[in-house]
Amino acid sequence: MRISRLVILGGFLTALLPVALLAVGYTLKTRALMLDTTLEQNELFSKEAALYIDKVLVDHRNVLQFTAQALGADALDPAQASPVLARLRAAFPLFDRILVAPPSGVTAFAVPELADNGQRVAGANISDRAYFQTVLRTNTAYIDPDVLLGRTSGAPVTIIAAPVPGPNGGVSAVLVGTIDLDSLTQLIGRLHLGASGHAVAVTREGVTVAHPNARLVQQRFNFSGTPVWQYLRGADQGRIASYVDEENTTRFAAFATVPATGWKLWLSQQHADVDAEFYQLLASSSLWPLGALVVGILLSVLLARMIARPIETLHATARDIAAGDLDRRAPEEGPQELVSLAVAINAMAQTLQALVVKERGVRAQIESAVTEYGRFAERVADGDFSAQVMVDNAGDLERLGHALNAMSRSLGLLVSEIKLATAQLGSATAEILAATSQQAAATTEEAAAVRQMAASVHELRQAGESVSRRTQAVLDMAQKTEVVAETGLHSVEETIRSAEQGRQRLETLAERVMGFSERTHEIAEINAAVAELAEKSNLLAVNAGIEAAKAGEAGRGFAVVATEVKELAEQSKAATAQVRRIIADIQRSAQAAVIAAEQYAKASDAGVSTSRQSGTSISTLAARVTEASQAARQNLVAAEQQQAGIEQIALAVDNIEASSAQTVSATAQVEQSARSLHDLAQTLDDIIGRVSVRPGAERRVS
Repeated sequence: MRISRLVILGGFLTALLPVALLAVGYTLKTRALMLDTTLEQNELFSKEAALYIDKVLVDHRNVLQFTAQALGADALDPAQASPVLARLRAAFPLFDRILVAPPSGVTAFAVPELADNGQRVAGANISDRAYFQTVLRTNTAYIDPDVLLGRTSGAPVTIIAAPVPGPNGGVSAVLVGTIDLDSLTQLIGRLHLGASGHAVAVTREGVTVAHPNARLVQQRFNFSGTPVWQYLRGADQGRIASYVDEENTTRFAAFATVPATGWKLWLSQQHADVDAEFYQLLASSSLWPLGALVVGILLSVLLARMIARPIETLHATARDIAAGDLDRRAPEEGPQELVSLAVAINAMAQTLQALVVKERGVRAQIESAVTEYGRFAERVADGDFSAQVMVDNAGDLERLGHALNAMSRSLGLLVSEIKLATAQLGSATAEILAATSQQAAATTEEAAAVRQMAASVHELRQAGESVSRRTQAVLDMAQKTEVVAETGLHSVEETIRSAEQGRQRLETLAERVMGFSERTHEIAEINAAVAELAEKSNLLAVNAGIEAAKAGEAGRGFAVVATEVKELAEQSKAATAQVRRIIADIQRSAQAAVIAAEQYAKASDAGVSTSRQSGTSISTLAARVTEASQAARQNLVAAEQQQAGIEQIALAVDNIEASSAQTVSATAQVEQSARSLHDLAQTLDDIIGRVSVRPGAERRVS
């Protein structure tokens, strides 16, 4: 980025940041100040409104008390008191109704006489009202702090009561004035703060006295369960920075207490009112910061032009000097710092010119020396280690010449020693190569034999593992067969016990069937006696019918009895015949059951005998299986021991095979190293043979 732009950006930020910080600080402070001012104003208004309501209630109490004293003994006379009460209601329109009640509590008369629902107020009993009892007890005027429902109207009202003095100084009647809460709502509704501000009044218990929403007054809404009550409870006045009202709207408020009743009255507004006023004020006061910002930007542009032009000139001069124009000089003008910079640039250009001239002479001298030393290096590279250079200069070139001469002499001595060592190395490597070749052949044959032995051991180990697996399978099969044999033996024993129990039950059943068959014989004998009795009864009924016919009218009743006896005898005869058939069926079934039981008993005895033979065979088989299982277990233990020995042998053979392989590999490496060493010795001999040390002439280095 160019310096002019940096200066403009710096000026812009210099102008913007203070303005922005001032604007933010001013914004936060102004809004907090406006909110605090509004709360202070609301607090003042709430105090004044509470005092105003208190004054209104006290004035109405005083005028009601004055009227009660003025009426005196005429208070219970409608003709005398009604005009006075009508004038009082006209002068104080907050009184919705004025009534008079004697100490009994039954209303004598009222102004107006009819309630809103058309009922007469006279006759209503108010003796149970707390305000009525308080006035009778204290003999003083009283403002009821609670909200009551009218006995006739049913509307929420506030009560003011005053005693009417009697002739002996007591209370002859109570003068009561009711104030409709709608009147108090209209009175408080005159307080307007902002677009959303309103006032609310509640009793000491939180019941609504006045509210812009008439529905809450009619429902006697209780604020003691709302968030605002935690601020109102226990304090006479104060501020509420933020709370959520009964309609879930965030507001702020200030509250005060009405002294006469203890009512809480608060004035509240939404934060949007303060925000709207604040934004309006902010918009009207933002012109000056914007003007200051524009002036700062213009000054930044002017200052950038004043600073950037001399710097750009110095930049162009430095660029030309860097390009090789050492005769270029910067103008020494402008601000003091830029003049000092121009002087430094000019001095740097002059110093660079002197250094360039000196460097050219030194470079020519170095080039000449490097050429001579290069020729010397070529002779040494060709193998002429006797070459020398003549040194007659001082400094680094002199030290370099002596070092080159020493290097040439050292290389000559080194080549002679290498020739001698190479000859000795050639003969030694030939002997080593022959020995390693023989050793490599022997180790290869040993490794092949070890591999064959390892293969045989692995085959033996696999065979042992196969035998062990088969033995384990035989053992498992023998154990399973042993379990099955034991289970079969238990099943046969259970079968024998069940067959014996069944045989015993069949014998018991056969005995019971035989007993039942004998009972049927007895029943048959009884049935025969009944049949004989039926025959005789039939014969007797016939004889009785004959005798009744002989008797004529006198024997008619006896003839009816004889007929009935005859019918009964015929029914008994038919029943005995049916019983005879049933007994015959029962006897045949009993005989068949006894025969079947005997056959099943015989079959059960045969089954028990067969089951016992099967149990004996299974017991013998279980014993044989147990012996086979023990033998298989012993074979398995022996096979496992044999397999463990084979595993150890296989492990040892594997280790021998690995060692043999390592030995073969090492021998091959040694053989390869010996061969490489022999080849290297021959190569060195050839190289040294090409190098010769012969006398050479000294050359001067100028």
